[in-house]
Amino acid sequence: MAYYNREYRKIKLDNMKYLNSGGCAKVLYDNNIIFKEYYSEIPLSCKLSIKMFDILKEIDNPHFIELLDIYSDFSLTELIKNKLKILPFTLDAYTAKYYPDDSVNVLQEHKDYILDNFRELEILFKIFTDNMICTSDVKRANAILSKNGIIIIDPDLFYMVKYSKQSISIKNKEKLLDLFRSICIASVTKKHYCGKTISLIDNELVNIRLKENIDITHEISKKLKYVKKPIELFKK
Repeated sequence: MAYYNREYRKIKLDNMKYLNSGGCAKVLYDNNIIFKEYYSEIPLSCKLSIKMFDILKEIDNPHFIELLDIYSDFSLTELIKNKLKILPFTLDAYTAKYYPDDSVNVLQEHKDYILDNFRELEILFKIFTDNMICTSDVKRANAILSKNGIIIIDPDLFYMVKYSKQSISIKNKEKLLDLFRSICIASVTKKHYCGKTISLIDNELVNIRLKENIDITHEISKKLKYVKKPIELFKK
């Protein structure tokens, strides 16, 4: 078995190293790209569809993963059948740009890191909404926190719907707020980790009433108005 793209070019994986694994796939990488290989038993609902991949690939935004190509796992016989249009092409793996993670602790950074990045992420999520895409599984583990910014890297569970844009907008703002909570909790050090800290994050930082036109970044800025770094909230 080998991986071929839609132009029947075979990808060489010899120089790639193991990066990580999740519930649905294994990820290899070199210094430039990642190769995400779905487990064979994974249902289609846990994979990007070809249509969704092509739509997301067209989104050119520095805060969203740059998708490159898709691959199907074919034997030589299956490859011939696909060329003869007997066997369909399936998305069994894909490549994307590799982003090193600096694991920035957002609570220790100046608040501008959070505010500037979430301002840009709100623009990105509006692009998703305009394309009738609902985000899902948006969390710290599926984001890169680099010194240059926050990047969403795992859109496997994104899906398209025929709801009103108002409904999609609210759903996506909810997911963006989930991301903010997840990043904040992941940034809490052992020194400050306790029930009171999590309660403060839930009841103060992310306690934002969602509606279609709400500006999440503006609401966060009001929470951080009197501090330079979010960690200062826990020291009061």
